[in-house]
Amino acid sequence: MKLIKQGKVRDLYSLSDRQLLFVASDRLSAYDVVFPDPVPGKGVVLTALTRWWLEQAKGLVPSHWAGNDQEQMRELVIAHPGALPSDLPERAMIVERCEVIPFECVVRGFAFGSYLKTHPEVKPMTSFETPLFTPSTKAEKGHDETVSFEAMRQALGETADTLKELSIRLFRFASGICAKAGIVLVDTKFEFGRDRGGTIRLIDECFTPDSSRFILKEDVERGVYDSFDKQIVRDYVDRIGWDRRPPAPRLPPEIVEKTIARYRAIQQRITGVRVS
Repeated sequence: MKLIKQGKVRDLYSLSDRQLLFVASDRLSAYDVVFPDPVPGKGVVLTALTRWWLEQAKGLVPSHWAGNDQEQMRELVIAHPGALPSDLPERAMIVERCEVIPFECVVRGFAFGSYLKTHPEVKPMTSFETPLFTPSTKAEKGHDETVSFEAMRQALGETADTLKELSIRLFRFASGICAKAGIVLVDTKFEFGRDRGGTIRLIDECFTPDSSRFILKEDVERGVYDSFDKQIVRDYVDRIGWDRRPPAPRLPPEIVEKTIARYRAIQQRITGVRVS
């Protein structure tokens, strides 16, 4: 087993020529910078939600998750003492190797966040009749950059149309589930890859607070747009005047605690499973 990549949040290990170990750490990043203070339990929430959503959506699109991987991960912890977290089965997935398609597929159901910066004339939380598909490049370092769908199609050909259709279909599917739980799914992003047979698969995480913006329906109705994600951290570092360049500032314990509390709250609200 070899560590082949360490991202902002996830560590990727090679298990074989066909499988990878996908570990969600407790690291937190904002404005593309990793903070020195972890958020204990964050990786467990990300993994639990991703697994839950992949199970719900398996009839819509195949994913890279192998499934039924708990026992294999317990064996890995025993075989590599000290090299892997003891709670590996709760914060990791065994996935199929895929060739990553180098675009992030962003879908917006409402006008919010960065969309408002480029469209200041639009009222926040204006609903789009058809969800907007606003892809971006997938940068290994630095910032992802939004590109036009035409540029994506020029790079990928008909695959771009397939990814757009899959992304909007997934967004609508998840929006319906969230609505039943009293949640508005504002926007999200997906990543896709191709397996050895050329099949397009949904990869990475799915509908988590790191990749999606969730707001309670009751809050939207009264004009309060308090999202369940790391906005608490962004608000804090903006308030103290951080210039958004490395190194990131230390986070007070109360900011860390509020962040994980919101992650767990949205996990419980979506899945209906009590989270301790």
